Amino acid sequence: MKTRSAVLIFLLIFMISCLPVKKTGSEEEFNRHLYAGLRYIQQKDYFMAKEELKLALNLNPNSVRANNLMGLAYFREKNYDYAEMYFQKAVKVDPKFAAGYLNIGAVYAMKELYPKAREYYERALAIAPDLIAAYYSLGAVYFQLGDQQTGISYLLKGLELDPDFLEKHSDSITGLPMKGSALPELNFAFAKLYASRGDIERTVDYLVRAKQCGFKDWKRIETEPEFASIKEDPRLKEFLK
Repeated sequence: MKTRSAVLIFLLIFMISCLPVKKTGSEEEFNRHLYAGLRYIQQKDYFMAKEELKLALNLNPNSVRANNLMGLAYFREKNYDYAEMYFQKAVKVDPKFAAGYLNIGAVYAMKELYPKAREYYERALAIAPDLIAAYYSLGAVYFQLGDQQTGISYLLKGLELDPDFLEKHSDSITGLPMKGSALPELNFAFAKLYASRGDIERTVDYLVRAKQCGFKDWKRIETEPEFASIKEDPRLKEFLK
């Protein structure tokens, strides 16, 4: 089973408003279609979003913002080939557009091409080292690649930069780029990281998620040092029964 993706999407919507509009055709008309497309994406009306963005791209075919949004509309429809085409166009126009590389990484993650996903996430971080979403996404991809130690290091960096990132953006993201086999360990890893910070509420939350994904090795709560300070909490003991 494949889960939905990707952490990046919130950043794309946020960052596009920061880019300048190139004056091609009517700037006012371009902006009208661009932001109409954005509104339709936010309303999950992807057909109308694409119609508006086509009109925007007719006026400015090299707009990073319009190409990125068109890629997002296709991404939301799970048409990953077309999504990648528009994301690639965005980074071709602006090779320093970090969110574009992050989007392409999400496409490859959804295609289960995890080495390629890792490559593009790393390119995004090389451009924007404080891109929090990239750390969470890379952590998830390394879990999928079987390298849990490296995955945890990236997740920890994401938590250090913003421990509330996933919760704050829960309405704007659709989950980490993972499929079923790695999800139990990923959620348990999140529980460990929050346990090491003494955050019992989130520890329990991710233990519940791990259980829902099929995690069974609950004795690790007693043996792994991250749980030492909170393992006597009755809520954690429930998982040991």
